[in-house]
Amino acid sequence: MVDLVESLTKLQKDSELYQDLFHESEEPLRVEVNLTDTGQSATLVLNETGGVAKIEDGASSASLKITLNSETLQRIMEDEADAFALAGRSRMDEDRPINFEFLDKGRAKESMEAIKSLATFFFLPGRIKTKKLTVERAGEAHGARPIPIVYWHGLRLAWYRIPTDSILNEAGEQDPWPQAFIVLEGTGLVQIADEEDQIAKNTVYYIPKNVVHQVHATSNIDLIWIAWDAE
Repeated sequence: MVDLVESLTKLQKDSELYQDLFHESEEPLRVEVNLTDTGQSATLVLNETGGVAKIEDGASSASLKITLNSETLQRIMEDEADAFALAGRSRMDEDRPINFEFLDKGRAKESMEAIKSLATFFFLPGRIKTKKLTVERAGEAHGARPIPIVYWHGLRLAWYRIPTDSILNEAGEQDPWPQAFIVLEGTGLVQIADEEDQIAKNTVYYIPKNVVHQVHATSNIDLIWIAWDAE
């Protein structure tokens, strides 16, 4: 059986080089981690200047709760799964292999930033942080298979695989921040507002604020998505 505290302690040690990149707050933030199948709980205490200051056995006065099962944790520890990809979703109400709940609504925004930094730097084993960008490790969101890379201070960066005959952002969502698609491979059609163009690899497509943006894939498309000034 996976020992939760032991696993979290190893991840804490692995993240020592990246402690100053964790989200900062005016006071310590307590994050409960719960294994749904075994009932084990532990609490991460994030200090004011970034990083996990300590790990406590059991749940205690947390502002944020993260839930997953022991199999998912084991796959993360063995670097067979990407935690950020497993937690990513198109809508907040989606059920994912890794879920989170804001227990203190007054600290929800702060807790959201903590989730991003934990998923990027903590729940990623290894002293040097690396990500394998393969579809087998990708999550599911917006009609495609993404792997988040960086969500930090208004910057969002992710790798996307758009499978053949799929449409990225089929729902036609519009975002109030600028974005870009950096196409690495594949063929299809990109739509930005009322304009359409054939996809070309090694090309950047810039997306203005508040416009519909879609990619229609006629073959598997791999791209890097970037957004900035994003809240």
